[in-house]
Amino acid sequence: MPESPTVLLTSGMAGAAYDWEPVLTGLSASHRVRRLERPGLDGCTPRPGLPSLHDEADRLAAVADRHGGAVVVAHSVSALHAEAMGRRHPSSLRALVLLDPSCGSASPHPERSLLAAEALGRRAATCIAPFGPAIWTAGARVQTSRPLPPAVRAAGRARFRSPAAITAAWQEYLAFEPMLRDLAVLRQRTTFPPVPVRVLTALGGMRANSAVRWTRCHTRLAALLGGCHRLLPSSRHQVAWECPDVVVETIEAATESAR
Repeated sequence: MPESPTVLLTSGMAGAAYDWEPVLTGLSASHRVRRLERPGLDGCTPRPGLPSLHDEADRLAAVADRHGGAVVVAHSVSALHAEAMGRRHPSSLRALVLLDPSCGSASPHPERSLLAAEALGRRAATCIAPFGPAIWTAGARVQTSRPLPPAVRAAGRARFRSPAAITAAWQEYLAFEPMLRDLAVLRQRTTFPPVPVRVLTALGGMRANSAVRWTRCHTRLAALLGGCHRLLPSSRHQVAWECPDVVVETIEAATESAR
């Protein structure tokens, strides 16, 4: 039987390796698992400026290539990076699992205003750092209906005492809409490789109209990538915390298809 491909886990906006603690036990027994960290959110020096879609895609591909290609599991905004990776480096991607992926179109923002906002946030990060753990906790609680996993809570609060992590989170927020625009262009110029794709949609806590729009956006995304789509009516955005068993099951199915 062919060897199971490496599983590469990449977090959503302002996320880090600790986000995946709830699914590691279920995955590690039968898979080689790597958790990707992004600059600044890894506790080290943040980027000198805003991240770009192409840089994130290329960084993902470089990690995957060290393992002969990978099954990429991407949450939220990192779904943009993962799709771009597949389009720019198709041989690096063995399968793709998207957990409540970011979806939609961008509104126009002058680049100079983003650069000014990035510089302001970088200067403010040291002042914000004493409040970082409380801000992180409040943001995390909105994304789950369950108590925060203890290991995730401890690691997240510790990480966001760092001005570097606060700067990196702000950079990712500012870069979101430019990445949406860049992905729209990339979709026009490239094709997505014929690999297994699974899309999970979290609808928990949404109003009816929002749930309909979110479902439609993910349905279109799954069709665009040639993938399967599954709704999770009770799960909120942090799918790996809300229903880790479903996430593990989905990764295993995608991995099996990629052998």
